[in-house]
Amino acid sequence: MATKYKIEIPTDALRETAIRPGEKLALSVEHKQLSIRPTSVNEQLPQISIWLYTVPAFLMMIIFFVYTKSQGVHQIALNGQGYSIGDAATLLGTISGIVTFVITAIWTKLHKSGPTKELYWRNLPTIVVAAGLILVFSFSAAFWLLERMFMDASFDIYTSSVMVFMILAVVNYVMINLAMTLTPAVITNLLTIMIIGGMAFAMLTNSSRDWWRHNFSFLGTAQNSANFQFNITLIFSGLLMLTLVDYLFVNLQRRFHGKQLLILRWLLYGLSACIASIGLFPNNPQYHILHDRISMWLVYIILILIAAIKWLLPGITRQFLVLSYTVGALMGIEYIVFKLTNYLSLTAFELLEFGLAFSWLLLLLQNVENLSRFGHNLFIVKVTKEDAAPAEK
Repeated sequence: MATKYKIEIPTDALRETAIRPGEKLALSVEHKQLSIRPTSVNEQLPQISIWLYTVPAFLMMIIFFVYTKSQGVHQIALNGQGYSIGDAATLLGTISGIVTFVITAIWTKLHKSGPTKELYWRNLPTIVVAAGLILVFSFSAAFWLLERMFMDASFDIYTSSVMVFMILAVVNYVMINLAMTLTPAVITNLLTIMIIGGMAFAMLTNSSRDWWRHNFSFLGTAQNSANFQFNITLIFSGLLMLTLVDYLFVNLQRRFHGKQLLILRWLLYGLSACIASIGLFPNNPQYHILHDRISMWLVYIILILIAAIKWLLPGITRQFLVLSYTVGALMGIEYIVFKLTNYLSLTAFELLEFGLAFSWLLLLLQNVENLSRFGHNLFIVKVTKEDAAPAEK
């Protein structure tokens, strides 16, 4: 007879779940770890009724149809100057997506039915704005690409209405799913998408193709037609990072205590403020000195974090520590090469430094998230061997 083992689950742990005594569960082994889930896979996935995302999309389609009809427009361009499907989908999709996201997030938090229950009300506005900006960037990039793939494409009002409905239904579904699965990891992904997507969008749509001959900050100056997109990306990236740090450290400090965590938290707050301030005070003549000083403060905070991370972050792994010092050394070498030689241009230097610093920052947030995930929800259990049943006579 095969040997059996048992694990005693603490009452406090069971209370955090919807599992009832006597219920059958599915046990799986993944990467040498045990994972226990409900037997039905469907129970693990967000349950989204088809009406929740199709009804708002249908209402927005009616608005699009009525407005287009009232303007006497019979043929609508896919994208481009003037009235187009791209403009309508961007406006209506952003409104519809944000509304469905907010309603779902509030509903799940009030009913404590998903990860959103751990979110604080003060965090919600920043996440909503960030999600809205990502929608705008995504729509703009998608229709910019479609315009180049289908030059001069246009459709009648009925086909256009169906296209708008389908696009909005997909957007609503994604936003509802996002609100139902909003975790620190998801917020980190939002931060990554927002910064990279916003900057890439500003590079693609700026008026000067030679911006890289100046410096990276040129994208935020008045000389660039896409300066608003670049600056607003930085402002809300800083606010989103502030939200993420706030979210993570409240859970983290339930398990770990000490001044080191408080110092780390305030350094990350300062870093978030610097990122937002660079967008708030672009490198225009009236803000040039302030912009440069804030940029230097950001660099100093990054270097302090890298140098002191061994003492500031509890449970740090040797791999991350080695990586941190390697990144710090590379940033120092790049600075020396830039100052002493003409090998690197200012833009190349800024992009390389930004790439290294941002990559390291994401890894740091990932490490903090891993620690916070096992904060107040960490329970110590023991695997014991069941006594063999006595043989029947």
